Amino acid sequence: MIRRFNAFSDNYIWGIESQQTICIVDPGQSCEVLKHLENSDQLYSIGAILVTHRHYDHIGGIKDLVNSRFAGSDLKIALNESPIFNKLPIFGPADCKKYGVEHVVSNGDTINIGDYIVEILDIPGHTEQHVGYLFKSVNDQLRPAFFCGDTLFGGGCGRVLGGSLIDLYESLKKISKLPQETLIYCAHEYTEANLKFAREFFPDNSEIQRRYVQVKKHREKLLPTIPTELSYELKTNPYLTCKSFNEFKAIRMSKDNWKG
Repeated sequence: MIRRFNAFSDNYIWGIESQQTICIVDPGQSCEVLKHLENSDQLYSIGAILVTHRHYDHIGGIKDLVNSRFAGSDLKIALNESPIFNKLPIFGPADCKKYGVEHVVSNGDTINIGDYIVEILDIPGHTEQHVGYLFKSVNDQLRPAFFCGDTLFGGGCGRVLGGSLIDLYESLKKISKLPQETLIYCAHEYTEANLKFAREFFPDNSEIQRRYVQVKKHREKLLPTIPTELSYELKTNPYLTCKSFNEFKAIRMSKDNWKG
């Protein structure tokens, strides 16, 4: 099971449950995670923390989780088939070591966490170092779930804040090659605003128009739009449908200057 925790004004923190343990992705805050654990009769511990990149709204809650009574579990965890024995292992890119990351991961690495195999993809661009975590169930009975931080959003992509446009473009191309049924778990609820921009930029695109109407109805009811399926993004996300880097650059720069 994958749980959603709200943080700040529009952040999502994700929790993947396995064997009475929860693994946390991008804990910008700790309060909602700890509250859930306090009130749960099914979960007893935090098994691991997975960090996509260094921004505070993704790492600010690490210390509280590490120091909580829920830190550490008996869950079997291995990095590239080597067992890990830390009380609470923290994975992430190299530039996150000062924020608590002990196990640096990069493209091609694999983590075994309980019932899941996790593949690491380098997806820089938003920041210079940024990784994504592709969760697959050991028995292949669940759809793949990709935790992509701030690289790809519903209907959009991250701004360049320390990375580069060309890296972001290449990262999105990499994500677009994942299985189309992959569920995308990004870290912000930006879908409505992203699609509002997209429908203005592409007024003749009926797929974008249709999705915007659906998302707007969801948000009026305060319903989340994430996770989204990669197949939807391949049809309606202008950063994935663009045909060249120059087109991508033009869209991204227009969005940067868009007033909404």
